[in-house]
Amino acid sequence: MKKISSALAIAAVLGFSVQANAAGYQLTEYSTTGLGRSFAGAGLVGDDYSAIAYNPAGMSYTTRSGAQLGFSTVGIRSTAKGTAGTTSGKESPYIVRVLPHGFAQYRLNDRTVLGLGIYTPFGLATDYKNGWFGKTHAGRSEIQTVNVSPALSINVTDSVALGASVNLQHARAKLTSEVEKFGQYLGGKTYLRGHDTSLGYTLGATWEPVKNKTRLGVSYRSKVVQDLRGKNTVSDTGMLIHPIYQIPVDITGTTNIKTKITTPETITLSAWQRLTDKWSVSATARWTRWSQFRDLNIYDMTNNPVSMTHEHWRNTWFYSLGADYQYCKNLIFRFGGAYDQSVVKGPEYRTARIPDGRRIWTSLGFSYMKNNWQLDGGYAHLFVKDVKARHKSEGMSDFNAKYSSNANLFSLAVQYKF
Repeated sequence: MKKISSALAIAAVLGFSVQANAAGYQLTEYSTTGLGRSFAGAGLVGDDYSAIAYNPAGMSYTTRSGAQLGFSTVGIRSTAKGTAGTTSGKESPYIVRVLPHGFAQYRLNDRTVLGLGIYTPFGLATDYKNGWFGKTHAGRSEIQTVNVSPALSINVTDSVALGASVNLQHARAKLTSEVEKFGQYLGGKTYLRGHDTSLGYTLGATWEPVKNKTRLGVSYRSKVVQDLRGKNTVSDTGMLIHPIYQIPVDITGTTNIKTKITTPETITLSAWQRLTDKWSVSATARWTRWSQFRDLNIYDMTNNPVSMTHEHWRNTWFYSLGADYQYCKNLIFRFGGAYDQSVVKGPEYRTARIPDGRRIWTSLGFSYMKNNWQLDGGYAHLFVKDVKARHKSEGMSDFNAKYSSNANLFSLAVQYKF
């Protein structure tokens, strides 16, 4: 019986962002210049070294070797109001996370570019206060993935480039909740931690039919299957009275558990068009295959099922439009907007750890260039649709809540070109 409570903690391994900045648990914030235009034209514009993460063929559009370092902050405000069993209340967690990123490119010759990127493609967190009304459904949830991606881009003709990168992805999760079983609140905490490292890849192609004026690109990012293994610790609980046998059972202790998670495939289509010497526009459409996330199954180390949770997520599209304005030789301004669909089909599949809703983006940014240096800044505000959650895990109280959320994203980066 000790392993029962692992289901309470691990239910968020695949996604738990409180109305996060992209559908499900996907992150996009590894380009400061891209944030300013809501990531329109991802991988094509050539104004920084982040194409490795979006479309590695786009490395061909940076004419000089160089490197960049930056960070993005994600601030999410979400108000939950509702009930869990007989308990009701209101909770307004505010989450701030810092996502560092770094990229470098070296041009071997006129046709070949090598690159390396380190960034966070999936993750985020929730952190509810102790004693909130849904305390047995979620407490603190945090997951982080880190990608190390060597990449190669080759111009096969004067207008066509092909690129590829290897994605070495490490995932680490820490999850907590308070303990409930068979509708009995037992007090105490359940704490899960686990990690794994696995491999994936990204392939890309670009076409520039009109030199320095029109560009089109497509890229495919593979899924990455990760076998999370870790421990679940349940501490300081009371005694569980079994509902059938009416005998006390102690569930405190530590149990080894495992589950497989899959970060999904994506296909990204992008376009960039220079209108005048001062203006350019860009667009992106990204498809993500979330539908493969139908069930979250958790096992002990002898493959006995611990928890079976139905998710039934759906595939989503992200659409963005952006513009760049060259104010003067050393200063560029950017503007953008985007629409991001929700992965959750309906309230019955929306949980305290995954209260996902569709998002509308507005963004702006700038770049200032001086000699070999470039300073980039970007900001975006996300308007998130109010959503309802009606969820019940086996042996737990009903969770019914309404979520109202918004998010602010801010990013800074510095580039050096040589």
